[in-house]
Order: sequence, then structure tokens, then C-alpha cells
Amino acid sequence: MGDGMKTNNYLNAIMDCLHQARTAILKGLKLPEAGKTIRMVMGDTTKLIDEIADKTIIKCLKEHFQNFRLVSEEEYGLVAFGDGSGPIFIVDPLDGSTNALRGYPCYSVSIAVAEKPKFTSIIAAGVINVVTGDVFTAVRGEGAMLNGKPVKPSNVKRVEDALISIDLNIRRRLPGYLEKLSQVIERARYFRFLGTNALETCFVAAGISDAFIDLRGFLRLTDFAAACFIVKEAGGVVVDEYGKPLEIVFHGNVRGKYIAACTEELCQEILRLIGASS
Repeated sequence: MGDGMKTNNYLNAIMDCLHQARTAILKGLKLPEAGKTIRMVMGDTTKLIDEIADKTIIKCLKEHFQNFRLVSEEEYGLVAFGDGSGPIFIVDPLDGSTNALRGYPCYSVSIAVAEKPKFTSIIAAGVINVVTGDVFTAVRGEGAMLNGKPVKPSNVKRVEDALISIDLNIRRRLPGYLEKLSQVIERARYFRFLGTNALETCFVAAGISDAFIDLRGFLRLTDFAAACFIVKEAGGVVVDEYGKPLEIVFHGNVRGKYIAACTEELCQEILRLIGASS
């Protein structure tokens, strides 16, 4: 099987799993016990609705592949299926569980696939807006799409002209975090915080917003791998807290910080305002 055909098979599988997960989530949210706590995974609470989404995606992947590995928001480490060979799928079955359970209409599902256990080996990814059904996708070297149509980031270069999203859900655990970001918040033309980082990151890829910032260090790889890949393929900029290209190895409870921006100029201005070295 050629590389192009193989990548198409991966993307088709991702699309199928995203749509199946969306259907399962919308149905599952009608259950009275949807918000029941099932377990704690590395400090993250798994609700019944999360488990429903996770099991739906695993079942779907098994329909497409006999052998693969999985890194999921609801699992620990790399989980092998079959003989453990084949692609590595990085999955967040439901990003924005609290939003979903409370009826706040902004939550998503993310799936990326990689050849090796590191961010730079991702070859395809997709993120679905569960509420609207909109799907962001990207294939390495082929750009990014929204509902099958090519998209690009905006050309905004100054914070004063930008619509910027920032995750501010710190739960009193990060003294000084708001102060660090205060200049960006105060200077941005528009400011947003919706509660689903994957979707807000993808908005940068499509020019819906101009930057997304999460420097808390809470996010697991599964939360941002697919969306950050989509931004990069769209032509945007994704860096770590020091302004270096994002590079994360998949293992255990790996977490990260990142800035996704439409242009290098905007990214550098954000880094300057938060006092990061680049």
C-alpha cells in the first residue's frame, strides 16, 4: 500500500470515528447518569459520557485496523491492540465534558494518527465540533480543511488587532498566571475562553480566531495533538512556552504548554508580552 493510500485510509478512519463518537455523545447526554463519575485517571475525572465516547472510538478503530496503539484521554500510556504494530492514534474522546453535561454548546472530539510516538510524526488528524458537526482535518503536507474545504489562518500581526483565546481555568492552582497573561488580555482587540481547547485551537487554523494560548501545564497530549497539527498544516505557528517548535514524546501522563498563532509576528509579540524568551 502506497503512502498516499495509507494516509487516506487513516483519514477515512478518523472521520468515521469522529462521526460515530459525535452520535454516541449526543445520544449519551440524554441519559440521566451521563455525568456519573466512573474513575479517576492521572488526576482527571472520567464521567460516563467520556467512557461512552472512548469505547465508541476504540470500537470504530478496531473496525478499521487489526493492529494499532492508542493514547487516549481515558487511558494510561500507550495501549496496544492486536500485536501493537501499525499506527498510533492519539484520542481525546470528549474535550469540554463539563460544557457538554451542563448544556454549554461547545465541546469536541479529537483524533490524530502518528507513525512514531512523537508529535512531529503525526501524519493526519481531525477534530469535530460535536454541537454543529463541523469537522477540521489535516494531512501532512496537504494543508488543512474545514468540512472538506481548504482553510488558512488570518494574517493578523499585532495583538491589538487580534481575537485571542486563552484557557484561564486555573482553579487557584497557578498564582501569578493571570498577571503573566494580563498584557495580552488587556491589549487584545477581542478575548475569548470557550472551554474546549481543541476546537479553539482549530479556530486559529481556519482564521476564525487569531491565536490560542494555554500555558497552564495541565493539558495532556491528547487534548492538543490533533488541533496543533491542524494549525501547523494550515500554515499557522505552534510553539512551546519558550517560543520553540512544539515537540512532545508520547508517554504516560505527558502534559504540555503551547501557543498557536496565525502568524510568526503575532506569536513573537505574544511571547514578548508574557516575558518568554524566544
